[in-house]
Amino acid sequence: MLASASLLLIGLVIGLAGSLYYAWLVDPADTQTAAPADLRTDFKEDYILMVSQAYAADGDWALAQARLNQLEDPELTNTVISQLERYLRRGEAADVVRNLAELAKQLGAEGRALALFAPTPAVSATPTAAGTPAVVTATPTLLPTPTASLEPQASATPTNTPPPTPTASPTAVPNYRLLSQQQLCQSYFDEPHIEVVIVDALLQEVPGVEIEVSWENGTDHFFTGFKPEDGPGYADFKMEADVSYTLTVVGGSLHIGGLRTEPCDTGTKFQGWELSFQNTVL
Repeated sequence: MLASASLLLIGLVIGLAGSLYYAWLVDPADTQTAAPADLRTDFKEDYILMVSQAYAADGDWALAQARLNQLEDPELTNTVISQLERYLRRGEAADVVRNLAELAKQLGAEGRALALFAPTPAVSATPTAAGTPAVVTATPTLLPTPTASLEPQASATPTNTPPPTPTASPTAVPNYRLLSQQQLCQSYFDEPHIEVVIVDALLQEVPGVEIEVSWENGTDHFFTGFKPEDGPGYADFKMEADVSYTLTVVGGSLHIGGLRTEPCDTGTKFQGWELSFQNTVL
């Protein structure tokens, strides 16, 4: 009985020693950080985001491309576009969207979102070098030696020169004009919002327009087009109670101030604001 127990114990010790030998020496586990291609889907999304932010900071496309290749994704362009669309639906920060859109554009992607947030810069005409103007050298002319004259010369009568008439400078016309402004109870929101709709000169909604809202202790920016289900020219901003906001469309519009929340007639919610602007430039 004792001998059997001893043999069993010896067998367990030998098995444990063999397992440790195999795990530590023959086939040790790789304890280093996992390669990007082995990451979970949500971690791969974070990895792509970090690559886009690094590329926005240093502009090194070769390095960014090398980092993206580590994902070993044959559908990398579509993956980045899908991530960009998700960020737009979630209303991520504008700089995050711009960086990701720029990354997708460098991968050769096309689409409406890229046209808005990573537009191709317009090619400006190279100025033609103008000819070197001829330098005119003045040749001094010898004046005749003046002779004394006994007759006094009449002095010139001074004339009063009228001052130049001031010309009125034209007043700058803002690019955006306010079409409508109304305060209403927004039953579809849990909290009051400033809702903005931007249209062009032909009354078509315009996405990608930057809007600035400011209050006593802060300023924020938001863009149209982040909620395509509400329209390409739609944007909104959550309001706080007892705060007065001022709103303007970046690029030229009047400052609309005094935007505050007030209780609805029911008393259970607060009223928000709806404003619409039109770009008057064709």
